[in-house]
Amino acid sequence: MAILEIAVEIGTSNTSIFVSGNGIALREPTLAAYAGGGKLKKLLAVGNDAYAMLGKTPENTQLVAPVTDGIIANPEPCAAMLREFFKKILPDAYFPPRVKVIAGIPTGLSIEERRTYEDVILSASSQVKEITLVENIILSAIGIDLPIRSAAGGLVANIGGGTTEIAALSFSGVVSGCGLNIGGDAMDAAILDSVAGKHNLRLGLATVRKLKKEIASLYENDMSARPVFGMDIKTKSVRSVLVAASDIYEVLQPYYMRVGTAIESILNMCPPDVAGEFNRKGIYAVGGASRIAGLDRFLTHQLGISVYVPDDPEYAAILGAGKLLSDKRLLEEIFAHK
Repeated sequence: MAILEIAVEIGTSNTSIFVSGNGIALREPTLAAYAGGGKLKKLLAVGNDAYAMLGKTPENTQLVAPVTDGIIANPEPCAAMLREFFKKILPDAYFPPRVKVIAGIPTGLSIEERRTYEDVILSASSQVKEITLVENIILSAIGIDLPIRSAAGGLVANIGGGTTEIAALSFSGVVSGCGLNIGGDAMDAAILDSVAGKHNLRLGLATVRKLKKEIASLYENDMSARPVFGMDIKTKSVRSVLVAASDIYEVLQPYYMRVGTAIESILNMCPPDVAGEFNRKGIYAVGGASRIAGLDRFLTHQLGISVYVPDDPEYAAILGAGKLLSDKRLLEEIFAHK
């Protein structure tokens, strides 16, 4: 029987699938939409189709984000979502291939939480016969071609939708690392609260994410601004307000300062020679929330060390998982350190 190897990253904000020989085959929001409740509950949409319903759903429709703070908190809709994604990427053959999966997971999961990832992936397709779990922070380093086999493989901060993971890597393993409950979702909520408090205007989540994408930056003197529409909290009427990049900066700057402080603490826990190499070679920020303009400059100024953000940093982990599909020796080395 034929074997198909794929990599899966089920993130708080987005889920990505890499197919060996074809590259990234899917990247869609980690979201499911249901109509009704109880025994009558019906899956309406997942991924992009569910996201298009954000802020527009009728009363009997519920949007479910099954991953919270990087962890699968609601396995049933997560499996239902993944089942639909697999239908898109797995070949429809009379003799379907056996599927082997490398799945990215957060660092520090309990045995039960790791088992949840395995159960969700197994229940998504009967074709899945083998699952290997690898920490996203290691996958991210591989994805941006850091020499993780060396003594000072690299220091990476993965700033995702639900959490931020930071790790110093050496000889294919983690020397020191930590996780923070800081991510794009918490930043979105903070922007929502700020606009509500400053302008008495309640924005939709889709509006906030678009606003963040268009004008958010870590340049203190950024003069850009955008008009946005929302619901007046007092009058319940729709009106617009001009939101400045400086307003967004005030909200987001403390979050990224905390990331910088955590990176510094990881550096301080490294052996002196390894820390010296990181100081010389610089450190790296990946993940969707590292796309914000000026992050490299902001963290370089805070830390006094060069900080680099690669192109398309949100793809680092899934690309790393894809590379592991064809590098079994490196996969063995990673597990030798566990």
